[in-house]
Amino acid sequence: MVAQKLDTLIAQACEAAGVTLVEQDMFRAGKRKTLRLYIDKPEGVTIDDCSNVSRHLSDALDLDPEIIEGAYTLEVSSPGLDRPLKSVADFTRNIGRFLRVTRSTGKPVTGKLKAADEENLTLTLKGNAGDVVVPRSEVLVAKVDVQI
Repeated sequence: MVAQKLDTLIAQACEAAGVTLVEQDMFRAGKRKTLRLYIDKPEGVTIDDCSNVSRHLSDALDLDPEIIEGAYTLEVSSPGLDRPLKSVADFTRNIGRFLRVTRSTGKPVTGKLKAADEENLTLTLKGNAGDVVVPRSEVLVAKVDVQI
């Protein structure tokens, strides 16, 4: 019940700030609990986005101290560029960005993510090399590839 309330408050804070929750984690660090949230949006997360989510959620948690009992730390940040993409939601959020995919069958492939589902990733290769379909079962690591 308490976990459901927390999830609802997190969802409301993210919605109010116009961002998507990527991941959440609650753990104990010494005597304090830490609630860590990773948020994202298509155009990228700003410091203001993080502070808006933090402020909204902190205010809501202060109204109901039973949700997180005792002292806690709230951390809100972007997932970071080096975070491996894992879920379909991770991939669909990054459609249109360049990815570097390391496959179990050979060398890595880099291309612009065109489509993603439970089974496959479709990448458009640089130049006129066309599209390549990579089965998700072959993906060892997939990360956003920052183009300079």
